[in-house]
Amino acid sequence: LDLGVTSLEAPRLKGFRTLPLYRERYVLLARHPDPALAAGEAGWVDIAGLPLCLLTPNMQSRHLIDAAFREAGVTPRVMLETDAVFALYAHVRCAGLYSVVPHSLLSLFEMRQEVTAIPLKPELSRPVGLISRIQDQLPAVPAAVWNIAAGLNLQARLDALINAMDQPMPTND
Repeated sequence: LDLGVTSLEAPRLKGFRTLPLYRERYVLLARHPDPALAAGEAGWVDIAGLPLCLLTPNMQSRHLIDAAFREAGVTPRVMLETDAVFALYAHVRCAGLYSVVPHSLLSLFEMRQEVTAIPLKPELSRPVGLISRIQDQLPAVPAAVWNIAAGLNLQARLDALINAMDQPMPTND
């Protein structure tokens, strides 16, 4: 394996070269959020009592989410757990549940007018980036990927997904 994408906070990254790509921010997904939540940002205490569907406890993102609830001094009301992000989206969209997901996943879902992403406060975030083993020279293809990734502005693109939630869907007229 020549390249990988991971959280850059992991202590296991000694011996790896890193390229920060973006700061992943967690958001609350809701189909019909309470107007107080939809007005801006939601706190961890505010969302703990909502019927939540979350990733399973063995997943890295879930560890971060659980820690945020612990820091807020609340226990979340988890109704469903899954290891599939599309299942989270489906349960938010069709079953009236809420979820907490990284904003980078918003690019996977057709969300406008279906589901709302609400920023959480205090913000839960972590740096995500490209990694490679430290070596004299990367092979040609991984080196090209590294160079392309270095020129991307993924942070702006991913942050725009949250802002795009309020825009109407384009039509094919």
